[in-house]
Amino acid sequence: MKPENKLPVLDLISAEMKTVVNTLQPDLPSWPATGTIAEQRQYYTLERRFWNAGAPEMATRAYMVPTKYGQVETRLFCPQPDSPATLFYLHGGGFILGNLDTHDRIMRLLASYSQCTVIGIDYPLSPEARFPQAIEEIVAACCYFHQQAEDYQINMSRIGFAGDSAGAMLALASALWLRDKQIDCGKLRVFCCGMGFTDYGIP
Repeated sequence: MKPENKLPVLDLISAEMKTVVNTLQPDLPSWPATGTIAEQRQYYTLERRFWNAGAPEMATRAYMVPTKYGQVETRLFCPQPDSPATLFYLHGGGFILGNLDTHDRIMRLLASYSQCTVIGIDYPLSPEARFPQAIEEIVAACCYFHQQAEDYQINMSRIGFAGDSAGAMLALASALWLRDKQIDCGKLRVFCCGMGFTDYGIP
């Protein structure tokens, strides 16, 4: 691409985002553009520290859930003892990046604002995991908590799915998987996903 065709990104972002960029840049090493996936994951985790600062405090619990592929890590955010519903959250990261720590704050905010129990599922990443492993592990975790709801003191009579970017796709795919396989995992009441798109006036 010729230089004159490139967007002047720093001129287009808001003053708030410029502050973020200036704050992040001195604290981070260069992005490993030609590095391994492991190096990119490490960098992504470091970059996400800024976005996870100042999260609401609440009770959290971590559990390993059995699946046919092995165990998957989950994290429960419990803003109150008697939750009206349970929301499963799937993080973004292009299917190859991200974990429960990189999206800790957004799960805490969802739990705080909704007063629902939020369960983050640390689904397996690609390319190590191939379709449909991630979806099957997510569904297995949902079924596990539905079956063990009383033991974990969570309300699985009403559930929801949420996610950002790749996590939004996995949230939708998991909800459809439960529907198509006719798996009883509580009544789906909420579906919330975020897929980012910015219009810079390009036709």
